[in-house]
Amino acid sequence: EPMFYIHTQAEGALDYTTLFYIPKNAPQDMYQPDYVAGVKLYVKRVFITDDEKELMPTYLRFLRGVIDTEDLPLNVSREILQQNKILSKIRTNSVKKVLSEFKSMTRDVEKYNTFYEQYGRPIKEGLYQDQENKEILLDLVRFKSTKSDDLISFSDYTDRMSGDQKNIYYITGGNEATLKNSPLLEMYNNKGVEVLILDDDIDEIIISGVPKYGDYQLKSVTHSDAAEDIKEETDKTVEKAVKPLIKKIKKVLGDQVKDVQTSTRLTESPSCIVTDQNDPSVQMREMMRTMGQAGNMPEAKPILEINPEHSIVKRLTKMKKGKAFDNICQLLLDQALLVDGVKLENPAEFVGRLNAVLEKSI
Repeated sequence: EPMFYIHTQAEGALDYTTLFYIPKNAPQDMYQPDYVAGVKLYVKRVFITDDEKELMPTYLRFLRGVIDTEDLPLNVSREILQQNKILSKIRTNSVKKVLSEFKSMTRDVEKYNTFYEQYGRPIKEGLYQDQENKEILLDLVRFKSTKSDDLISFSDYTDRMSGDQKNIYYITGGNEATLKNSPLLEMYNNKGVEVLILDDDIDEIIISGVPKYGDYQLKSVTHSDAAEDIKEETDKTVEKAVKPLIKKIKKVLGDQVKDVQTSTRLTESPSCIVTDQNDPSVQMREMMRTMGQAGNMPEAKPILEINPEHSIVKRLTKMKKGKAFDNICQLLLDQALLVDGVKLENPAEFVGRLNAVLEKSI
């Protein structure tokens, strides 16, 4: 039994019939490059082909069904199919019809969640692949958030925003538990600002192509300029007092970081890392590295932010230069990287520094 089906009979400039089924369970080969196409082409009810992947876009590869048209010759070749304007128009119309049916289904939350559990990832792929239908796809994608145990839409998010909030905030990388406990969320949680939790591997790629939803900009909380509309101004006295410390930390960390700054987003943690708004995120660089594509990414270093109100940072301002000072500076960076899901280049050195600090404190 299918989850549901979509039937269209078009007459006029184009004569065609389509019948698409959505399987209850995702096809087993859905994430394989050599997936079997699920849509068959007929001309005047005569079977033409069932292995033409161009009949529907890749992200709708889970569809099963038929396209039957009156407007193609029975002896149509594969080469002609791939460039045929009639078939291209049928495909365009069919995609819009299918996505429209998906959007109608969102009114039944339980039914749509059942569908999205099976086919959410391909729908997200569509955001990356299908610019023509981007607006409707934005209404179809769902995400976790800091304020909801259920998946929510961009529309749900904007409906809950306070009047003075100008941006939609999100965080990517790692699993849900890690992201929800990220120090980067401390300010947002304290101010009651909802943040979308994007913990699917594909999220990091697709969200980079979504600059806005409606009138709202999408902002990653990992970017240095993320919270311009909600952050509080830094106390100038505190900022001035911590300046000499920042200068010393920069000298210790050297070219490991792009900059060291006073943080306005931390309330409980001593440090965190953020990315310059023009640089690829730490998670994106990690993903490209694991795929062997690190050489294709521009070199980008993290920005270390320190919390001047934290007891560790306050004690650090009173410490003299030396091995102990250097170790703590490095640990502030290392722990921020670890919490952000970054693998340390030399874990043994990290453990050595940690043990040295522990020995002093016991």
